Amino acid sequence: MNNFFQRLFTGIAYIGLLAGSIIAGRFYFAAAFLLITVLSINEFIQMAAKANIKISKYTNIIGNSLIFLILFFCAANFIDSSFLSLIIPVVLLIFIAELYSNREYQLTSLTGVVFTSVYITLPLSLSAFLAFPFENNHTYTHSILIGLLSLIWINDTGAYVTGMLFGRHRLFERLSPKKSWEGAVGGTIFTLALGLLLHRLAPLLSFTDWVILSIMVSVFGVFGDLYESLIKRCVGVKDSGNLLPGHGGMLDRIDSLLFIVPASVTYLMLKHAL
Repeated sequence: MNNFFQRLFTGIAYIGLLAGSIIAGRFYFAAAFLLITVLSINEFIQMAAKANIKISKYTNIIGNSLIFLILFFCAANFIDSSFLSLIIPVVLLIFIAELYSNREYQLTSLTGVVFTSVYITLPLSLSAFLAFPFENNHTYTHSILIGLLSLIWINDTGAYVTGMLFGRHRLFERLSPKKSWEGAVGGTIFTLALGLLLHRLAPLLSFTDWVILSIMVSVFGVFGDLYESLIKRCVGVKDSGNLLPGHGGMLDRIDSLLFIVPASVTYLMLKHAL
């Protein structure tokens, strides 16, 4: 029971700070997501070290922070989209820095470098395109991002409660023994219920959009969580860190977000392109 209340209070504080940052404005949003990016990369580097994969900490953090800022400023229309090409030399400089690391296993280290950018930085950076959406003429709005995060949080809560009460059939026992099909279905029902309301609370997107995003959250949220479980199993750890009491590390908290944001941005962009 103590762990439940610890988890509850930590979750409320985390949600409050993150939601407050997004609602406060574009630069608070950028600062919050950049901080999450840095903390998540640091956790991944520490986990990788347990598998004897040594990644240059400061080179990676600085390089990925630059990638995040380039994407943010482009999404916010502070700079022209042609500046996205700057990401290429940034990545090349991160690679070049690895040449001077004098490590025995440079190939595995280089793989880890690529992984941090693709798995962590890119999804969190793409969140800027939800904050500056086409639907709002690329002007900052918190409604879509808060709506999507609300779907994620209700999905997690619904799956946790339903799984605790009714869970009998394991969803993917090899990677996550506690997850059940009953929990996944319960989470989906809770998420769809909220999605049906969000078109009124966040009318920038249509009723159909919110229903589709609700389904995507339910599906990709599970895979995001399972994928992080695979990473932790590979390196032999239970949690990605201990930053958030009752929840583990930052990566444990955003694992589903790393799959859901790219999927959501892809859907919304394709919707306007077609």
